[in-house]
Amino acid sequence: MRGDKDTPRRALLVVTETSPVDKLWRALLEDLADAQAEVVAVFVSDDRWSRAASLPFTREISRLSGGSEVFTSRRAEQVVGDLVERVRQRVRQLAEDRQMRLVFEILHVQEPNRIREFVRIEHDLLVAPSMLRHWPDFAELARPERRVLFVDDEEPACPTGPP
Repeated sequence: MRGDKDTPRRALLVVTETSPVDKLWRALLEDLADAQAEVVAVFVSDDRWSRAASLPFTREISRLSGGSEVFTSRRAEQVVGDLVERVRQRVRQLAEDRQMRLVFEILHVQEPNRIREFVRIEHDLLVAPSMLRHWPDFAELARPERRVLFVDDEEPACPTGPP
């Protein structure tokens, strides 16, 4: 199927909170070249914000005023929701610029069975941040029949690209 130019390819783009989205996207485009493709962007979320909110001493400090407030579970959900929406909008914009079909999915690290269900063999390209190489469930994603491109993410980046 890889050599057939008329057959659309499927690519799985894995994004985390700190992934450099633009850098991952460039790697995906370099591999796909001129092939017509459907991109499945998967935002992998963990529970770090919820864990932070569960601690009694966690406070959120305002960058503007310097004041602080208790960091609640509700605020944690809002932070994650805002982050996911910014990533979704950025990936959607990148896909539209290239006229590529896009599917956006959110997966939680705590749901390994759902991750295994979602990732299927027909995805013949997987682009992921290099930090996921050590993720316990990543072996399920990186099967031998799938091409895997790791993108270095050594420096923290804004997941939605430059401001």
